[in-house]
Amino acid sequence: MEEKKRRPRISKPDSGFSLKERPKTYRPDDESENQDEKSERKPWQDRNEGERKPWQERSEGERKPWQERSEGERKPWQDRNQGERKPWQDRNEGERKPWQDRNQSGGGGFQKRPYDPDRPRYQDRGEGERKPWQDRNQGGGGGYDRKPYNKGGGSGGFGKKPFGKKPFRKKDDFVIERKPKPGLPSGEGMPLNKYLAHCGVSSRRKAVEFIEQGQVTVNGEVKKEPYYRIEKGDIVTCEGKPVQIQERLVYVLINKPKNVITTTDDDRGRPTVLDIVDPNFPERLYPVGRLDRDTTGLLLITNDGDLAQKLSHPSHNIQKQYRVGLRRPLTQADLEHIERGVELEDGLMEVNWIRFSEDHPERDIVELEITSGRNRVVRRLFETLGYEVFKLDRFYFAGLTKRELPRGAFRELTQREIIMLKHFTGHPSTGSKNTQEEDAAGTDEEG
Repeated sequence: MEEKKRRPRISKPDSGFSLKERPKTYRPDDESENQDEKSERKPWQDRNEGERKPWQERSEGERKPWQERSEGERKPWQDRNQGERKPWQDRNEGERKPWQDRNQSGGGGFQKRPYDPDRPRYQDRGEGERKPWQDRNQGGGGGYDRKPYNKGGGSGGFGKKPFGKKPFRKKDDFVIERKPKPGLPSGEGMPLNKYLAHCGVSSRRKAVEFIEQGQVTVNGEVKKEPYYRIEKGDIVTCEGKPVQIQERLVYVLINKPKNVITTTDDDRGRPTVLDIVDPNFPERLYPVGRLDRDTTGLLLITNDGDLAQKLSHPSHNIQKQYRVGLRRPLTQADLEHIERGVELEDGLMEVNWIRFSEDHPERDIVELEITSGRNRVVRRLFETLGYEVFKLDRFYFAGLTKRELPRGAFRELTQREIIMLKHFTGHPSTGSKNTQEEDAAGTDEEG
């Protein structure tokens, strides 16, 4: 049998090794490896006899932090020496305090002036004396420039501003610069297919087919070239019928200013709405309905006769909304009277609705909607009740508004607005308010 190998027995060191004792490590700054251990103090060892422990008291001649200082030594919270002033102590009799005015020789600043009851106030100062809010003299180092609205004396500066609301300033009248009306295009220089399109025959593409089929003649000669340029004096026929350039249909919405007449011309030379529009359109235009000279707001100008007849005839219930300015507030009783209807010399006048303007709590501005087309019906309505109208503005007409259209400006209607006008029938609840006299009328001169 093989003998079992025995593990070597670990023998304990016989040098009396203890975990409490750690071998001393060598430090290169030590003088020798065999330096005495007593020269290096361990934290748990006692200090030398002459070394003071933190909890031990200081020597008799050494002052402890909590002990009082010597009689001649100043404590931090004590006053400084006699010649030095404490911050909270009073200054010398001749020394200036920080909140006091500087003396005359103090190097500038405000000088304290004794109160003089006879001295004039800032309203009554002398002509050469500067007020505190005015600019300094020319050599005084600047200051604010005088504003145009100031009314101060002296060398400029701020004057007295107006107190409260600004005074009412009447707006300047709208000035119309009369320009000649441009002429209609003659067609000279146009290609043949474009000329036929402007004559209303067909579109340009369809006109090419007419030309290629030999149905178009120029001065009695058949032309099969669509690019042929029209010359002055040419006579063009299509399918045996002479054609000419037609006026295109124009729809213009204008925000009528005050003191402008709603007519095509005026024998007294006063400005008309066409004087504003005509210089931009060669077509012959005319207004739809009428607005009084002092009435402002929306007005439609067009050359579409069918649409003009529809919008101006009361039987179509075209809605018109007005903002009325009165010289005195409208009472609640009169408001209810208008809602029920007011009897005028030409019959009963009814409104669709009437309300006070939210922007004017004084109740001197009202808004209403009507479909009547009688002459000056809105003004006569309030004059019957004893009110004077100083402002009348139409801000809604047949679905159109004054949004982004300043006073005196105009714009062409979009295709969508034109379609809306041609199919506009008004509110269905307003159909029964038209009388036989209104059906016979053809104009709506309001104001």
